[in-house]
Amino acid sequence: MRSILSSVGAVAVCLVAGSAFANSTGINGRSGKQSVSCTASGCHGGGSSTPTVTLEGPTALTAGQTGQYSLIISGGPGAKAGMNVAVDGATLTAGSGTKVMSGELTHSLPQAFSNGAARFDFSLVAPATNGTYKVYAAGNSVNGDRAATGDSHANATLDVVVTGGSDPAPIQEDEGGCSAATSGAPAALIAVFAALAARRRRQSRQG
Repeated sequence: MRSILSSVGAVAVCLVAGSAFANSTGINGRSGKQSVSCTASGCHGGGSSTPTVTLEGPTALTAGQTGQYSLIISGGPGAKAGMNVAVDGATLTAGSGTKVMSGELTHSLPQAFSNGAARFDFSLVAPATNGTYKVYAAGNSVNGDRAATGDSHANATLDVVVTGGSDPAPIQEDEGGCSAATSGAPAALIAVFAALAARRRRQSRQG
């Protein structure tokens, strides 16, 4: 029994210690859209140099159009790279080496740097509603030792303007509150003055 418990404990320790390696097949929720960084929850950090993360692709699309985009990571430890991309209101489609996870994009496996950079290609389908849609991206530059230390990340964003579709629904303004009370004040005062005048007339006739 003791040996079984010891084995279970060893596996648990390995799972905790290897949390960064577990994310080698991708993770979501680290793009910057949710204000959570790649160093959260035992992920990557501690690198001595910060990489440069760039989003490339069209900044204007028509409704329903598909745009081709790239996330480029350069610098940092520079052995391998991972990524996470998210956007509100538009559809992301995975490219080579990436996959969709909970509506976001992430790497399938760490990508090796080539000529000092790692590149992840993907596509974005513009929604039917006009507006400006922000693409959020995080890129990891890691040293490849399968540990959470000695790695660095950076973020980038890109605004995509969508036209040719339907306009967003107008925001309904609140017609209540102080403005309504103020607009009704003159009528209330007139009613009070009329009641006082009628009372004075009755008193004068009785006198």
